[in-house]
Order: sequence, then C-alpha cells, then structure tokens
Amino acid sequence: MAAATAILNGDHAHGLIAQHCRQLVELQGPVLANREPEPLRQMDDHLRRLHTTLLQFEPALELPEGLSVKRLAKSQRRLAIASDLDRLRERLDAVFLPQTPEREVRRLKPVLRQLKRERQLAHDHLGEALRSPGHLEQLALLQGWLREPCYAALGQEPLRAWLLEWQADPAPLLLQRGWWVAERREGPASLRELGACIDSHGDRLDNLPLPGTAALRRWRQQLRQGRDLLAELDDLEVLRKAIDEQLRDGIERTVPKLDWLMEQHHLQCWRLWRDLAASLLATPKRQRRPLQRLAEGQERSGVAGRLRAALIQLATRLG
Repeated sequence: MAAATAILNGDHAHGLIAQHCRQLVELQGPVLANREPEPLRQMDDHLRRLHTTLLQFEPALELPEGLSVKRLAKSQRRLAIASDLDRLRERLDAVFLPQTPEREVRRLKPVLRQLKRERQLAHDHLGEALRSPGHLEQLALLQGWLREPCYAALGQEPLRAWLLEWQADPAPLLLQRGWWVAERREGPASLRELGACIDSHGDRLDNLPLPGTAALRRWRQQLRQGRDLLAELDDLEVLRKAIDEQLRDGIERTVPKLDWLMEQHHLQCWRLWRDLAASLLATPKRQRRPLQRLAEGQERSGVAGRLRAALIQLATRLG
C-alpha cells in the first residue's frame, strides 16, 4: 500500500503512455499487412487511449516541442474510418445476410463490392498516414520522451492526492446534448458526439487506480453498454444509407426483408438506449453517484485529504 501511495502523477502517466506506444509499434506491421481486422481495432483503441491520456495528464508533463496531440488525433481518425468499415461489413455478414432471402442477397452484390472498394481505399489512406513522416515523427518524439521523461511541478505530486482532479471531464458527461435526443433517427451528430464523450470519460477512469466498488463497477458497465448501443445505432444508420444510395430503387423496394430486419434491430437498440439513458439521468442517481464515487476514491491521509473527504461526504448526505 505504501508503494502505491508513493506513485507520482508523472510516473503514472509515463507508464500509461509507454504501454500504448509499445502496442502501437507492435501493431504497425499487422495493420499494414491488412490480413485480419483485429490488429486494426486494437491500434484504433490504443491510439484513442493515448490521445486521451496525453490530454488528461498534460498539466503534469513537460512534453517535447513538436509533439502535437492534434496530429495523433488525425491518424486515429484514419484508423477509425477503416475500423468502422470493417464493422459494417461484419454486421452485414454475421447478422443480417444470414436472415435475408437469397434473391435479396443477389441484389446486394453491387453494394458489397462498393463496401469492399471503400474499405480498400480507407486502408490505402491509413497506410499513407501510418508511414508518413509526420506520424512517425510523433511516435519518435514520444519514445524519446519516454527514455528521458520530464515532468511539470504537478507531475512530482502523489497521484492519490489528485485523483479527484484527474477524474474531472473537460465537459461534464451528463450535460452532453445527446442524452436529450428523444426521437429515433433525430440528432445523429449529438448521439455520435455523446458516444465519443462516453469513450473519453471511460478511458479517463480506466487510467486511474480507483477502488473497485460495486457502484463504480455498475457505472462503468452501464457506460460501456451505452457506448455499444450508440455505436450500434450509428452503424445501422450509416449502413442503411450506404445500401440505399447504391440501389436504383432504394432499400425499401429492392431488399424489403433486409430493410425490415435493420429497422427492427434499430428500434430494439433505440428502446434499450432510451431506458438506459433515463436510468443514468434519474435525479437520485445523478446527484449521489458522482459524489459517492469521488469520496471513495479520494486519498484520506493528511489534513487536506481528510478535510476534502469530509466535505464530499457531507455533500453526499445533503444531496
């Protein structure tokens, strides 16, 4: 326990960044080889989490001049596009086509060819991005910093004394507009942005040694469920639009059974999402859960730590 308490903000961030950088280097070859989708998904995940980690712990780090979080985000967007196309094709192959009449599957051949072309094009662009001097320079800068890390003053502070601050989101999660989209097929941009915010919020929590309480585990499980439902809703919208645009008479007339299957799946996901959103936004849970979670995770050693914990506990009782 003493060793865990002594971990500094900078050292903790260093460990997280090192883990993601190591994985990015190892996955570079398999992703460029393009033989299976799993390395692509893993690289997308690690680059997204690296991006979140650099933003989250930036106040504690003295990063090298020339390192650009925005440039890393650009590479991650390329990864996300290719990964999304893989996921759309997998959704068709594994879920919808086995339930679709053979005559409709034959009508979908031009759509499947177009999806394959777009996936190849996305991989070509991704390969250019991953081989580009700009991307490789960013990784080289990070690896050089990892060998000789430099921390700001906050980086020398004990991690557990600052858990409350490291959990804070740049924009509070429960104030995102996407929670309030009440009609199906409305506000897709807001829902997409909410999904990204849930991912970022979850990554920030996963970056911290928070206590494994039942309440926190339920919160993380609900967030993952919400993220997956939002991703599924977005995939269905994108997939339906892609099919509709490739068929001369539209999706409803050309492949009515497939259209019906996708519509039923979308409706089911939407109902599950709205039930989950209502539960997470319910007044008692919304008022009490964050304060309880922060109080449980806050360092209690020292006068300042005990005072902060006492204030949070008082606010919890009053809430």
